[in-house]
Amino acid sequence: MRNLSKVVSLLFITIFTLGIAKNPVQEIGNLQVIGTQLSDQHGKAVRLIGTSFGWSNFHPRFYNAKAVKWLKKDWNVNVVRASMGIEPENAYLQNPNTNKKLIEKVIDGAIKEGIYVIIDWHAHVIHTKEAKDFFAEMAIKYGKHPNIIYEIYNEPVKDSWEQVKSYSEEIIAEIRKNDDDNLILVGCPEWDQRIDWVQQNPIKNAKNIMYTVHFYAGTHGQWLRDRTDAALKAGIPVFISESAGMEASGDGKIDDAEWQRYIDWMNEKKLSWITWSISDKKESCSMLLPSAESTGNWKISDLNESGIKTRDYLRKYDYRGHFDQNFIWKGRFEKSSENSGKLIGPASSVEFQFQGNSVEFNVKNVPYQGYYNYISVEIDGKYVGRFKVDNNDFKKFTFDASDLSRKVHSIRIYKATEAAMGEVFFDGKGVSTIAFQNEPKKKIEFIGDSITCGFGNDETDKKCGEGQWFDQHNAYLAYGPVLSRKLDSEFLLSSVSGFGMYRNWNTEKWEENILPDVYNNLYLRPSGTAKFENIFQPDLVSICLGTNDLSSGDGKKERLPFNKHKFIGNYIEFVQNIYRKYPNTKIVLLNSPMVAGEQNKLLIECLLEVKKFFSNNTKHSPIEIFEFQEMKPEGCGYHPSSKDDQKMADELFPFFSKLLN
Repeated sequence: MRNLSKVVSLLFITIFTLGIAKNPVQEIGNLQVIGTQLSDQHGKAVRLIGTSFGWSNFHPRFYNAKAVKWLKKDWNVNVVRASMGIEPENAYLQNPNTNKKLIEKVIDGAIKEGIYVIIDWHAHVIHTKEAKDFFAEMAIKYGKHPNIIYEIYNEPVKDSWEQVKSYSEEIIAEIRKNDDDNLILVGCPEWDQRIDWVQQNPIKNAKNIMYTVHFYAGTHGQWLRDRTDAALKAGIPVFISESAGMEASGDGKIDDAEWQRYIDWMNEKKLSWITWSISDKKESCSMLLPSAESTGNWKISDLNESGIKTRDYLRKYDYRGHFDQNFIWKGRFEKSSENSGKLIGPASSVEFQFQGNSVEFNVKNVPYQGYYNYISVEIDGKYVGRFKVDNNDFKKFTFDASDLSRKVHSIRIYKATEAAMGEVFFDGKGVSTIAFQNEPKKKIEFIGDSITCGFGNDETDKKCGEGQWFDQHNAYLAYGPVLSRKLDSEFLLSSVSGFGMYRNWNTEKWEENILPDVYNNLYLRPSGTAKFENIFQPDLVSICLGTNDLSSGDGKKERLPFNKHKFIGNYIEFVQNIYRKYPNTKIVLLNSPMVAGEQNKLLIECLLEVKKFFSNNTKHSPIEIFEFQEMKPEGCGYHPSSKDDQKMADELFPFFSKLLN
């Protein structure tokens, strides 16, 4: 957590920089691509966040300098996109002068306002001669301005990448005759979805270019993010030059959850993005209603649902594309909006900042199998306690700020119980918050069983043996979160009590799902749940499984002997799954503090076999193994107490610190 002086300094810097950023281009300067990151004139990361005008031939009335000025002032954009229609009726091929004059009004307006402008050749078919002539003219007329970005082919539909690449090389060469350094955006086949084809054969010997990807959240899901992630990893710089929340047709219902996933992903990857479009056609993606004036000054009543949501999104970025969040969600969660959603996994959390000496918020229990839940609360970095969430109606919680000398406070609400209990729904609507930036930190995912969940480590409300089996749960005090706070790193828990690598505490594989079966499900349940996506991308994955595989169960039910080969085989497959999900992560395998003697020797032998299997894998860092000191746990149900969890975290600290560095 940041102390008060840091918060005040950040607030001052934010206010100051916003104040002087009346001309973002003057502050940012000539754009340059460094690796895969768009950067400013000094080589520091920057993002362009803005919106696109609709087709110039279909929506000419919005192509004017006053509309540009309004988008900068009210929608907070640092870039606009002038989409010059090429093939349809009254577009460039039929009326070149009319369409050029339209987009030049937008270009001139953007230069005057000090924001960037994308000159978009909005075509679906290659027109090499016409494009060369057009971009040569644009480079001569505007190439001296750092505001200018050239998008040389909007959305190739049927062309192969070889055809698009050859065309792009000609257009790039033509532009560079008169403009040495302004950014050029290159499209890719199949409506800007086949970035993987670009990855296999990128353009050589061309500087300051990026490749465009387009998404419509109602149609394009995780598969496109995965494809783009692979391209980024391979060194392909990506610019999202068109996007929206509905179907790819531009119409239909907005998929709020998927659109939010894309926003979170683009923030995580520091991608620049443009939304579609400033137009008033009767369809979801046209963000204005016919009542909207041509020259801006739009009221909320002039915007449709997409326009309202887009404006809200855009207004959260500063002039450099830094995203100011009011609520930061971590762990396994599912948002309904930025300020409301479900905390699912153990120690999943939501954080926000507020002013004043107290804060109120609402949560409700979303039970699974009739259970209730607990939350743990931290204010200004200090643990406040654990609190029961025991009904299905919203329950108001009020907390006093612990340090009254602070003007700005932070509060973080954690789910203390695990996924098997159901979810905690947090509703932040109406909560008075202060926007702030999520500081980048190293990331760790802890995969495990009840030990990782924090089972039995908190008897402050009920003593061991009283109440439900989870009444002593507190994931906040588990070794993973404790260690992460000590390392000043972000964390995520993927753990289920009783589960193992090839069998569970009292069941064999054919009787019940095991951890590898449910891991890829967001809710850590076998079916009917959302997919657990790979946005988090941890630097380190810690796996602590085996306690339940080696267990004798309850001693009443017949238990098969431990099958070393099944354990090792499942472990190897699970590690392979982790590598597919997180290509750049390091993996460490932990033994169990609750397994000792000959069983511990057997567990270590198995882990060594897993490590050996990957010894020739040159794509990833070598797998590491950590062995806890033998422990006699003092928590409930022969599990670690909170003091035991602290000891485990202390043991792991130097080892994990070295791996993260």
